[in-house]
Amino acid sequence: MRAAVFYGPGDLRIEDRPVPLIGKGDVLVKVEACAICGTDVRIFHFGHRAITGPQVLGHEISGVIAEKGEAVEGYEVGERVVVDPIVSCGQCFFCQRGLTNLCRVFKERTEAFGYYYPGGFAEYVLVPEKAVRRGNLVKFPESLSFEEAAISEPMACALNGQLLSRVGLGDRVLVIGAGPVGCMHVALAKVFGATRVFVAEIQEARLSEAKRFGADRLINPAKENLREVVLAETQGIGPDVVIVAASSRKAQEEAVELAAPRGRVNFFGGLPKDDRMVQVDGNTVHYKELFIHGTSGATTAHIRTCLDLMSAGRIDGKAYISKVIALQELPEMLREIQKGPYLKVVVKP
Repeated sequence: MRAAVFYGPGDLRIEDRPVPLIGKGDVLVKVEACAICGTDVRIFHFGHRAITGPQVLGHEISGVIAEKGEAVEGYEVGERVVVDPIVSCGQCFFCQRGLTNLCRVFKERTEAFGYYYPGGFAEYVLVPEKAVRRGNLVKFPESLSFEEAAISEPMACALNGQLLSRVGLGDRVLVIGAGPVGCMHVALAKVFGATRVFVAEIQEARLSEAKRFGADRLINPAKENLREVVLAETQGIGPDVVIVAASSRKAQEEAVELAAPRGRVNFFGGLPKDDRMVQVDGNTVHYKELFIHGTSGATTAHIRTCLDLMSAGRIDGKAYISKVIALQELPEMLREIQKGPYLKVVVKP
């Protein structure tokens, strides 16, 4: 089979590899689509502490069950599935509470597809018995394309953030960052009943994309005063929810100042290791009674819900897909993707 194999920063090779052999509890998935995540781009350029090459990258995976072990129950060859990338232990304190994205074993060794296990930038991916038993294979209907199904995982991360931020009926929501996940936040906030959604983004190409997903006001902080615009749009109160869907310390600090009293501030985007210390005015948090939190990953239940939302037509998954490429185009796309006006780029091995 053909696979994109990561050897180190800037070194991704398209190679022939043997099709994985399955054990009695394993499932072999023929990959039909694997979307590129921002993390894949960072790994390609800078590496990752948990990845020692050679390794197959890619964790936003959809495909068809090509083969299953004799002991596998509940799945059949030919079924369409999404692969939940996080392989949680199922036994730790957090797994027992249903917070599989916070699994201690996963956090310790990044036990996920595209990191610990070979990922989806290949013609086939082996789903080991542990993941099959854990429920990492999520079935989806033929009404959804494989490309749409592949983006259910990043959408699930946004859904997790929406739920943690308690976005609800009548809320005014500010999303800072109009990348693919920022635009997913826009659509999900409308699904949850937000009456006004504002999007702040300094890249004009990305900012214009947000309008397609229901943004009510587009703000380029390089051209307009973000604080003045947001206060004017909210009768001087500020947004009820501020979601920072960008890797920006400055944006996180500004979000705390912008939020309305009793507002919820979500540090959704992770920060670079060399610029991760955020300065927050404690009195602002105290007197405005703010809630500040983060979001990390998603659970299988979140993925299932996003598949349902797209299947029901509540969210148009196709609208997020900017381009579909072949596997051999992946190395060049990982160099280009940060420059181009792309939302989600999907690889079809």
